[in-house]
Amino acid sequence: MMARGDTAGLLLWLAIWSAGIPAAAEAFEIEGYPGSAWGQLSYDNDEISGSGVMGFVNQGVQWTTLPGGVALVTYAEYRHRSRNKNQEYYDAGGPAVGLEFRKSVFTAGVDYYWETLPVLGEKSERAQVYGSVFVDWNLAKLLGVTAVPGLPGSMWGQASYDNDDISGSGVMGFINQGVQLATLPGGAPLVAYAEYRHRSRNKNPQYYDAGGPAVGAELWIAFLRAGVDYYWETLPALGEKSERAQIYVSWYLDWNLKGK
Repeated sequence: MMARGDTAGLLLWLAIWSAGIPAAAEAFEIEGYPGSAWGQLSYDNDEISGSGVMGFVNQGVQWTTLPGGVALVTYAEYRHRSRNKNQEYYDAGGPAVGLEFRKSVFTAGVDYYWETLPVLGEKSERAQVYGSVFVDWNLAKLLGVTAVPGLPGSMWGQASYDNDDISGSGVMGFINQGVQLATLPGGAPLVAYAEYRHRSRNKNPQYYDAGGPAVGAELWIAFLRAGVDYYWETLPALGEKSERAQIYVSWYLDWNLKGK
């Protein structure tokens, strides 16, 4: 078993390769340079979680496709998460490097994260093993429904393991089902939805662990989603409950710098 420092060195080496040095590209036929960015800005007057911003941006290198169509990707990423209430064990951010195996809706990998918790004045360096899944669908197409323009839904989840004493291992995810109410000028769908959310970990869960149902409405404009929701949130480690309306804007972009 490699020590933590050895793991960090290996992943840092992989991140340097992920920069796409031209000489390496000439010597080895790299399959792609995939990257993505996601973020969300939200506002509400809740006294437990409050308003906040979160997101990530990453750039990777797809080195090869393994048997079975599994893509081997290394990447470098920057992460951020903050809010204006009970920030101690929530606000966090910093750089990470990692290696992933990607197949269809599934991803499995290992990363090394240099995490800073600014409100606590703490820093954490840790390796993490994780797996995630994302699936989306349109029940109107699957079931042949024509009474509404669409019935879009999606599910995302991630489970992670590490032995860090600040954040620890955890699971998070959501599942939702929507109804497309209309298509506005310019082709922007207006969607109402119901959703269930969950987030938990085994270290310092007080102001992190949360979950519960939500309902909302969104306008989808290109890579942006702007909406409002109402969330019945339970914080089990605190024994608290919160009901709140929230206004938000989220965005997601992905790309491949290699092109076609």
